[in-house]
Order: sequence, then structure tokens, then C-alpha cells
Amino acid sequence: MAQQDFSQKKALLIEDMAEARIMQRKMLTDFGFTSIDIAMKAETAIELLRSKSFDVILSDYNLGKGKDGQQLLEEVRHSALIPNTATYLMVTAETSIEMVMGAIEYQPDGYVTKPFSQAMLQRRLNKLLETKERLYKVNLALDNKEYETAVNEAKIVMEKYPSLEGKCERIMGDCYLELKDYKKALSLFNKTIKSRKMPWALFGKAKSYYLMDELEKAEKLLHQLMLDNRFFVSAYDWLAKVLLKQDKVAEAQSALIEAITKSPKNILRQMELGRISLLLGDSITSEMAYRKAVFLAKHSCYNTSEVYLKHLESLARIADNGPLIPRQKDNFDSTLKKIHDGFFDEPDCRAKAYEYEMDICIADNEISTAKQIFEVWLSDVSSATATAPSKEQTDRYSNAFGS
Repeated sequence: MAQQDFSQKKALLIEDMAEARIMQRKMLTDFGFTSIDIAMKAETAIELLRSKSFDVILSDYNLGKGKDGQQLLEEVRHSALIPNTATYLMVTAETSIEMVMGAIEYQPDGYVTKPFSQAMLQRRLNKLLETKERLYKVNLALDNKEYETAVNEAKIVMEKYPSLEGKCERIMGDCYLELKDYKKALSLFNKTIKSRKMPWALFGKAKSYYLMDELEKAEKLLHQLMLDNRFFVSAYDWLAKVLLKQDKVAEAQSALIEAITKSPKNILRQMELGRISLLLGDSITSEMAYRKAVFLAKHSCYNTSEVYLKHLESLARIADNGPLIPRQKDNFDSTLKKIHDGFFDEPDCRAKAYEYEMDICIADNEISTAKQIFEVWLSDVSSATATAPSKEQTDRYSNAFGS
């Protein structure tokens, strides 16, 4: 493997600890990097990524207060802050399954565990950048969403560098799925499986069957994949999708619960579990999932009013069966305060918050308090700061008030 020339590469080092920051910057300088930007927290890194381009991002997992390394990577992927042509390397002292699975789900190009030697980091960067250079035209096409071009470029790379055949086939399969050419995708994944039974190929085959509406075949493959690779968490998500499409809602819930036991830090997965549990009338599981989502939302790019409102809704549905216990009421009040602090200027959000707060009051037989909230709601409607209650809501609350 030829030694990479890092002198023309731009690096971003994200590390909150001064000693580690100094050491890693020295390593990068010794490797030949001449352009190195530093961020001590995720928010600063995001500002830099929005305003500048980098070839290499070296990010620690623990970044002190605020977003952690996983949440930073989550936002980087969600907002497309770095191109496919760049290299993202996660650095961590954490070894817990929760951390590793959470970080891997957002697909860094690699990660290294502290402590690591200068020689080891250099080898990792050298290998990663060599691969990125060989796949440059492929990744450029992916960044431009030119999937047919990406497929053609991947074929050229595969012929020139046989060691990248698997990586290229995976990219090609994903491109065919993006192009909705599911038969071609299926053919490619089958070809890969015949020569080497790669988990990603089995996963791609299952997705192809799902998108072709061959749900039983997709379900069977996903079960097989989960048996062979119990930490392939995306398989559980897709199994839930397959089961939902077959109206097997309880089984879909079980699949997501299993996924969450393996990788609990995915906010979208927690939200989906909450949604499915409400469909089943399982408001207890729904509340637990939405409560976790509220916890994860604080520093997430998915920090929207929906997360908090759904938690209130799950508690309101628990209250349909009787007053909340003190711990549940505390959770309701805590989430309601977060809505007041961050989202109360949204008319729809304000209206829903009033609705769920009234439901809790009615369950507690605090009718006069519920009436006061309704009056405030109607006042806010007149000032255009809240959406008006529906006729069904108005009738329901009028009946509860005895009017």
C-alpha cells in the first residue's frame, strides 16, 4: 500500500479534551497535513462543516456537554454536511455495545478505539483515503445523485481494483434500488450471495423483495439475516416494515423492541415503536418509547415538536383508563414544560398541548382546571396563536364540562 500524500488534504479535528486534541493534532501534522481546523464541541464542528469543505474528519465520541459524536454524525448525515468523497473517522474510548451500535448505524468510514498509536492511526487513514481516491468518481456521482453514472464508474473500479469488488457491488445494488430497478438489484445481490454470503447482500435482497411487494420472501430473508447476524439492527427495522405491510402489528412491535434492546440511541426507531404501540393500544410501551425519544431529542437534528407532543399523547391515552400515577404526571409536566419553552409559538403544537393537558385534567376529575385551559385555548385562537379545536373536540369537552 502506497503512502498517501496528506499535504493537500484538509482535516477537521473534533475533540473536547485538550491533551487528546494536542496529541492528535501533532499526529496529523506529522502525517503531513498542513490544513487542520479544530472544534472542541459538536456545534462548532457543524458551523465549520457548513462553511468549509474537508477531506478528513476525525471526531471523538465524547464531546462534553451538548451533542455527542453519534448525534453529530447523525446531523452530518441528515443534513448532508459532508460529501461521500470525504472520510469520517470516529475516535472513542467507549466500548459499550450501545455506543458502538449507535455510532455504526450512521456509517462512519471507520472508527478507532483509544488509546491508539500514531502508526496505527496513520495506517487507518492511509487505507481509508486510498479507498476514497479509488472510488472518487463513484462517490462524486453519488453526491450528485447520478446513480446510473455511479454504477458505470463502480464497474470500472471493480475491474481495475478487484479487492474493491464487494464495496462496488454494494454501491451498485443500492443505486439500482434508488433507480427503482428492483429486478437488477435482486440479480446483483443474488450474484454476490452465490460467491460470498455477505450480510449486506442478503439485506439488499430482502429490501428488493419488499419493494417488489413480495413480502413473505422479504420476511423470510430478514429472519435469516437476524439469526446469522443478531447485531444487524437495520434488519429489525425492515422486518417491522414488512410485518406492518402484512397487518402483523404486534409482531412489528416485537421486532422494534428487539432492535431497541441492541441499539437504543436511534430516536427514529424509538418514535416508530411509540407509533406502533399506540396503534395496538399499548400506551405503556408507547410512553416508554416516546419518553426515551424526548431524552434523545435534546441534542438531535430530529428535535421537533412532534417528539414531545407524541409523549404527551401517549400519557393522555394512559389517562383514558384512569388518573396518571405521580411519576407519570411528573413526566407529563416535564415534557409539557419543554413544549412551552421551545415550541409553544407553533399554533398546531399549542392546540395539541392544550388538548392533552385537558385530557389529563379530566382524568383527574379537575373539570374546572380543564375549563380554564379550554378558555385560554379559545382566546389564543382569536389571537391566531393556536389552531381552533375541531367540532368533535368541542362537543367532547362540552360533554365533559356538563355544558
